[in-house]
Amino acid sequence: MAGDVTLLGFAPAAGAEALAAAMAALPGAALHQVAAGGVVAFAEAQVERPRILLLARDRARLLAALAATQRRLELGTAAGPFLPADPGAAPLPLARLPGLLAPQAEALAAALAGPGATQQWDVILRWPADPVLNAARARLAGLPRARMAEAVRAELLAARAAREAALRAALAPRVLAIAEGAPVAEELAAGFTVQVPRGGEAAIEAALHALPDELTEGVGADLRGPLPPLAFAPVRLMELAPDALAHAWALLDLPEEVPTPRLALHWRAVAARLHPDRGGDAGDFAAAEAAYRLLRGLAADGVLNRRALAARGPTLLLPEAA
Repeated sequence: MAGDVTLLGFAPAAGAEALAAAMAALPGAALHQVAAGGVVAFAEAQVERPRILLLARDRARLLAALAATQRRLELGTAAGPFLPADPGAAPLPLARLPGLLAPQAEALAAALAGPGATQQWDVILRWPADPVLNAARARLAGLPRARMAEAVRAELLAARAAREAALRAALAPRVLAIAEGAPVAEELAAGFTVQVPRGGEAAIEAALHALPDELTEGVGADLRGPLPPLAFAPVRLMELAPDALAHAWALLDLPEEVPTPRLALHWRAVAARLHPDRGGDAGDFAAAEAAYRLLRGLAADGVLNRRALAARGPTLLLPEAA
């Protein structure tokens, strides 16, 4: 796969040389930079990853490659504004990267000032079982042995649900977003992955201090970050299939060429017609919404032309503003 790279992310040109030197100093594949306008794209040589991981040394090699990429992304996020690329992005020939970057350099610069200035944190609470079970001693007393295990588990699950609800309520007004998936799956732990502005640790600490006292006895907090905001604001590399483009065009009932500002007007009209609250089909509404998000991510030139997009090849889908 000589010449193929995987995108790591994007940073402002100011300070890019220092960031590249720091990334290159970490163990990992060869690092590449491509500049356009005021933005620099970082990529690393594509690492060969075994398809069948039967040998322990193959598994170790795969994990080492992913860990090296993760460390580079974390370094970029900690250093300053940085837009990470989705690690699942397809390989890209290095020679095509300048042509991919140049048309969207201005949009990338704007995204660096918005989503690129955010960070991701895992906020996890853990507690021992004893305080929970001691508080439930009266409810558990006298239960038959056959029911005891089930009752104990129910108490632990109820305690986790209460702490999870309290943590979400405390975080929601203080962070930019909360991811759907939890970063932990344990009976004696609860947590969320959150997006905050750069340097937003104080907001997380304030949320933890706002938790009710009765839910924090013996509770320890584990904060992991700052992490690249991959759950919220990654850049995605996408090869736009002609049939996907045609389908999106038809769903939004667009003319062959449409000014970018009118795209939202078409979407609103379609949304009003298909919304489930107005008798529309939920699946059709979701498909139209996905089509709108796709085309909005491609609208970097002020106008959407179906023929030009079909000939464009790989494109960068940029994150929405937080």
